[in-house]
Amino acid sequence: MSYKKRLSDIDRGSPESVTSQIVGAFSDAIDSGELAPGEKLPPTRELAELAGVNHLTAARAYRRLADMGLVTGRVGSGTFVRSTIAAPAAAPRTDHGTAWQTYALPDEVETYGDGILAEMFRHAGSDELIPLMVGHPSPDLFPIERIADLAAAVLRDEGARALQYADIEGMSELREELSSLGRRRGTDDRPDEIVVTTGADQALTLATRAVLRPGDVAACESPSFIGGIEAPRNAGARVLSVPVDADGLDIDALEQLLRRHEIRLLVVQPRLQNPSGRDLAPERRKRLCELAQRHGFFILEDAIYGDLRLEGEALPPLRAMAPQHVIYVDSFSKNVAPGLRLGWAAATGPVMDRIVREKRNDDMASGTLTQLIGARFLAEGSYEEHLPGAIEFHRERRDALLAALDEHLEGLATWERPLGGAHAWLALRDPLDERDLYAEAVRQGTSFLPGGAAMPERPRGTFMRVSFAYLAPNELREGVRRLAVAVRAVRGSARPREAIPIT
Repeated sequence: MSYKKRLSDIDRGSPESVTSQIVGAFSDAIDSGELAPGEKLPPTRELAELAGVNHLTAARAYRRLADMGLVTGRVGSGTFVRSTIAAPAAAPRTDHGTAWQTYALPDEVETYGDGILAEMFRHAGSDELIPLMVGHPSPDLFPIERIADLAAAVLRDEGARALQYADIEGMSELREELSSLGRRRGTDDRPDEIVVTTGADQALTLATRAVLRPGDVAACESPSFIGGIEAPRNAGARVLSVPVDADGLDIDALEQLLRRHEIRLLVVQPRLQNPSGRDLAPERRKRLCELAQRHGFFILEDAIYGDLRLEGEALPPLRAMAPQHVIYVDSFSKNVAPGLRLGWAAATGPVMDRIVREKRNDDMASGTLTQLIGARFLAEGSYEEHLPGAIEFHRERRDALLAALDEHLEGLATWERPLGGAHAWLALRDPLDERDLYAEAVRQGTSFLPGGAAMPERPRGTFMRVSFAYLAPNELREGVRRLAVAVRAVRGSARPREAIPIT
């Protein structure tokens, strides 16, 4: 009997659960060869109709098959029978003759971050849902005309130089302007203490590779930015978590970690943290720098949202307090335009030489044309002119999100008021299955960043990041309404249990 026939004949009177019967139909089909390695399974909605169950049960069956090692999910593509090292005859047929690659490529370790980032970019271009997940800046914010004028002027004035390789450390004009920008923020970075990178994510990667070796111990905030978790992991380090509250990184918890572990690097966002939008309190900032000096570890300061302050007192970078211990990372991706790919790292001493060496090994140089555009954008004062409008733009959307959360999720979740940045961090009052909740949110026409993607450890509750920079106020209101519908649907469909992150 085919697996589809078995699915359509589910026995509701059997002592075996419906989910187990679905899992059994698929596992038998895989064992018999009816479903070959690499073959795509029906979408959860189609499976639900075929078996006469709701989509949450269908999704739960696929997760159990994944836990058994029989299938694998590919974000944005579907669920597939897991490929195995078997005779080539069992390989799935394709029109492009690529089946052999299944056996030639090494086993791949699928990470949470890989799937979530792919999902985020896919959702950003979707007309089918309101993507509260997406942390991109809105294109309405981009100074398109000014950048177009600067691009034309740079090409006219610089000619071939604008299209030639740049120095590994970056164009001298841009490094001079970034040094001046740092002084206005309270740091004293010289141009030779700055290396230009292709966005802040590359700066994080280069800095972690410069400091860490396989087997080292690093720490990061929990919750945090995905890149802040994965960069040290990709360098081979073990990543420990330090909790975050309304006043930022819990320094007492960090001190406890330092008693038990020799931490070489701490990744932190002390100003307008992603995802909480909160600051590291002044007394904690001082203690953190003292700990770094006492224990001899580096602080990797991610300041990408630092200029998008919507309320509260502006704070200087941590690098201003302990320049020998703090590696500073920043970019113009969130407050000007991500397509420029202009980021940078600032560091003092031998670690800067190592960052430059990693840059040389990575891509030799970042884009020359965009560096020269960025240098002029700063030199002529366009950044200072642009920033107030960007702040007001984000404030309107932050306020729309908070109003919608108050209206639709009060009593279901708690959150701290973001002081700036682009995100809010929600903790649900009842622990729910994170994967069920995400699937239901997408079915309702919205999405969120699951808490497990922003935490280096397994979460002990259900959390979500919702972002407000990309969407218009009316979209934020509707997206939160749909999200509340999803939360209530999942709460009503199953007995609450310990949250399980998406894997």
